Amino acid sequence: MSFDQLKERIRETPISTIISHYMPLNKKGSALVGLCPFHADSKPSMNVSDSKGMFKCFACGAAGDAITFVKDFTKVDFVEALKDIAGKLGLPFEEYQKEKKKNPRLEMAHRVLNASTKLYKKVADQTPQTYVDFISKRQLSQESIAKFQIGYAPGNNSLLRYLESVPSQDRDFAQQTSLDLGLIRHNKDRDSYYDFYRDRVMFPIHDHSGQVCGYSSRAVLPNQVPKYLNSGESFAFDKKSVLFGFYFGKNAIRQNDQVIIVEGNMDVIMMHQFGFEQTVGTMGTTLSESSIRLMSHLTKNIYLGMDSDMAGKKAMAKYNADFMAIGLLPKFLSFSPAKDPDEFLLTQGRLALLEKIEKAPVLIDVLLEELVTGKIPETIDQKLQIMQRCYELVSPLKEHLSASERIVSMAKTLGLKSDSATILQEYKDFLSRQKEKVFTPIEKPKIALSEELIEAQEENLKNEREKSLQESGPISKSEKVFLKEIVCHPEFLTHSNKDEFLAYIGHSEVKKLFQWLWTIYFEIDEAEYVTIVLDEVNAGFYGKEIRDIVTDALFNYGNKYNEKVIQRMLKDYKLMLRMEQLKNKRKDLVEQQKASHSQNEVDHLLIEISKLDKEILNLKNTVP
Repeated sequence: MSFDQLKERIRETPISTIISHYMPLNKKGSALVGLCPFHADSKPSMNVSDSKGMFKCFACGAAGDAITFVKDFTKVDFVEALKDIAGKLGLPFEEYQKEKKKNPRLEMAHRVLNASTKLYKKVADQTPQTYVDFISKRQLSQESIAKFQIGYAPGNNSLLRYLESVPSQDRDFAQQTSLDLGLIRHNKDRDSYYDFYRDRVMFPIHDHSGQVCGYSSRAVLPNQVPKYLNSGESFAFDKKSVLFGFYFGKNAIRQNDQVIIVEGNMDVIMMHQFGFEQTVGTMGTTLSESSIRLMSHLTKNIYLGMDSDMAGKKAMAKYNADFMAIGLLPKFLSFSPAKDPDEFLLTQGRLALLEKIEKAPVLIDVLLEELVTGKIPETIDQKLQIMQRCYELVSPLKEHLSASERIVSMAKTLGLKSDSATILQEYKDFLSRQKEKVFTPIEKPKIALSEELIEAQEENLKNEREKSLQESGPISKSEKVFLKEIVCHPEFLTHSNKDEFLAYIGHSEVKKLFQWLWTIYFEIDEAEYVTIVLDEVNAGFYGKEIRDIVTDALFNYGNKYNEKVIQRMLKDYKLMLRMEQLKNKRKDLVEQQKASHSQNEVDHLLIEISKLDKEILNLKNTVP
């Protein structure tokens, strides 16, 4: 069974059957209803339609298909939602897992990586002294060693010898794949190959589905450089998309409803060893937007516990801003005087860290406090400089109340005499001068559909687009009515002049969706309409207001108008949109006229307003 076939099988199953596995549904007339699990619902406000294949809460706006429901209800990623549904329906998810492995290059990469992990583990089991000394010094338990598959690369070509033992038909392919992965290197002078990792403790890096995709290694010999040697980017390893330890910690993150983010493999391993399995580690100094979104789907409680050095503090400030940009306020774990979680746990113990987690302050508050250390500056210029830095720190929150409160509080602390409204207006002016932060999609290696990449296909587009959506202001009443009618009755599209309507639509998202609908409606089977439109609006291209309008309309989709009704209604909508467009334009001109400083400008604007009044009157006279 292929991935698409599995999704199709799930979509063929009545959505009420799937949702009933997770919550009770009751008959209400011809509909199925239940208490919405996505808000504090006191009376059944969630409707489920088997004919549409969708659910919709008319109180909080939650809506989508069966897969969306399970993903949000159980707080799991897309692949795990599929797996959970397949288990409930008795569908062979394992067959899909076998089917997905189609890329011979990736299959060979997995084969080589799995073999090298076993090889390094086998060498470690022979207890070479340098390995034993490292394990003893770092106080790693046998449970941690087994769980994270920690091994040892000897100072010889043990991996190369394994590759030479591969059957002749696969040998060259395996060797080339190992070169591409950076496990072996080629000596051009001698025209020979050698193992890249030598005399190093090996920490396998698992992707989010548990497959080894690379290594982090630690030197153990005196004067051995570099101390840390890690896998480079390859077709099988995109380090920006991998969180070290996530595969082992994702269940604990859900159960504890929190995630602790640290840096360094040993920090993650020791945190798990001491019972803090909700811990993940960054691969380097970057945290991709997809990783941020992934964690935010599992929990809203983020703890940042980077190293105590300057690099750790800098990385932590950046991650904090990224999380604030999606509305989350991470808390701060300080391990000082220890340099990192590993050292803290070995010297202070588990209970001390539990206490730190319980009392952890919000990181943005810590950063703001650091702006005013010691005596408050006396000069206005110094105080305003601090306010500018305050604006920068809270700016990812935009105009959220949590930003405004902190800004007003800082102004009071500094003793500024301006009132709160003036301070907040200054902050709004600061925001208007800032360019919107846009995440640039990272070019992914083109490899087979692993579970992580399937999740990326289904989720990352949404995650990457949500950040870059430009605010277009509120949708007008006429645009709401028009959009809802078009989605509910797409047969309008076969009788409308696209460009004529586009000229009357002002809201960019409404315009974009209308253009998209006009294009796809002529290319799809009507039976696919609801699913395709749901997928589009849930993919991150549109804001919540659009999604609510569209899901309301889809829930009522089905009955068609005759041609006579369509022609009359299209005429009405065209007049309605044009009328609203003219009234908005007149409103803008009136505002300009009020703000004008010269009589000539006032006279010119009054003439333009008069023209609009005549056009509005003519439109009114055309309405029967």
